[in-house]
Amino acid sequence: MTAGALGIAACAYHNVLYNADHLFSEGEAARRAGQDSLATTRYLDVVRKTGEALRDRPGSEWADEALLLHGRARLRLGELREARAALEDAAQSSPAVAVRARVYLAAIHAELGNSSAALSVVNRSLAGSLSEESRSEAHLLRGRLLLERGLFDLASWDLDRAAEAGFGVRVEARLEHLRWSVAHEEEARSRAAFIRLLMDPRAGVRSDTIVGLADAAAKVWDEAKVASMLEEVGSSPWDRLARSRVALTRARLLDRAGDTTAARAQVADVASGLGGAAADARRLLARWQLERARDLDTVYGVRSLLLPAAANERVAAEIEWIEEMESLTGMGYAQPLGFFAAAEVARDRLGARYVARGLFLAYAAAAPEDPWAPKALLAALEISPDEGDRAWLRGRLEADPESPYVLAASGGSSAGYQELEEELDVRLRALTGR
Repeated sequence: MTAGALGIAACAYHNVLYNADHLFSEGEAARRAGQDSLATTRYLDVVRKTGEALRDRPGSEWADEALLLHGRARLRLGELREARAALEDAAQSSPAVAVRARVYLAAIHAELGNSSAALSVVNRSLAGSLSEESRSEAHLLRGRLLLERGLFDLASWDLDRAAEAGFGVRVEARLEHLRWSVAHEEEARSRAAFIRLLMDPRAGVRSDTIVGLADAAAKVWDEAKVASMLEEVGSSPWDRLARSRVALTRARLLDRAGDTTAARAQVADVASGLGGAAADARRLLARWQLERARDLDTVYGVRSLLLPAAANERVAAEIEWIEEMESLTGMGYAQPLGFFAAAEVARDRLGARYVARGLFLAYAAAAPEDPWAPKALLAALEISPDEGDRAWLRGRLEADPESPYVLAASGGSSAGYQELEEELDVRLRALTGR
């Protein structure tokens, strides 16, 4: 091959490596923004491009860099065996590439659960001459390993060094601090970590991760305490959608803690906006209203809450279920089985269990001789919270001991049960049109 041809080939190889490095950077940015699908696509592109380059010219002067990039992309994809093979080869090359390769080999040790080996390797790497990006990743990794051991003060130094280098690592470092603060049940540290993230303008892209960590924290501390850790969400510099995700999580925590007034106020603020978050807020308010509904008018009234967000597919479906329940209830006065069908919609689709109980009882009262009246009473029994009420329902069921439904519920022989279920299904389909 002539010198000119060699130069062209080397230039082409360098261009491939340059493009692959750019794709890897895009993958890193997507990963840190929580865009996992895009990140995976970029890493796969890197694996393909570097793999082709290594096959075409394994002896190129750029092969070591290609091996390193190939191994890093494999590592991000979770392909640890392939990543290790590429990185171990890179670690046998020039000192400048080898010391960087060891950072990612340390990460593989950590992924495999060998934190001692990971810490030893990353310590040796940090003692060498690393690029700014690799040094940042090494500090992030060592910070994570120290957090795992509960060494928060030491870890904070490393995480600060990782963030100083840029590369979008600051939010990732703060997420690690929060994750391990929760894992070690460090309440004060967790509270401070939540606040730091809520006040970080760049952390909004990781709102889903923060919501997940809030849910994890609620398994460690009570809901009211975790809700208080998220209190600053209203003044967060994030965009409205990201704030809304955390605000709705806080509202759910407040509701479970029994502070329904504060929970509703939090959700109402989100519902006053536009878009998907506002629709989710209206659905949450509707769910709470339906769960606590004690009469049909309350259920029907939920429509006015949902209608402003009716363009949302899930909201439209809930409005449709309310309207179907209303239609079936009206049908029940002429065809009592309509009450039964309406009860199933209230229970299964709307979560209005107390209203469903009333509709099951309405059917049993309107058609006491129907073979499905005991089924309705059993359904009402299952969703009745009061023990006195349950005792009354058990008494009514005892009056029909030969019913296949009563027999099946008590574990006895239930001849005719399947035939009744099939006939009921046919009749309900005729009523609902489904």
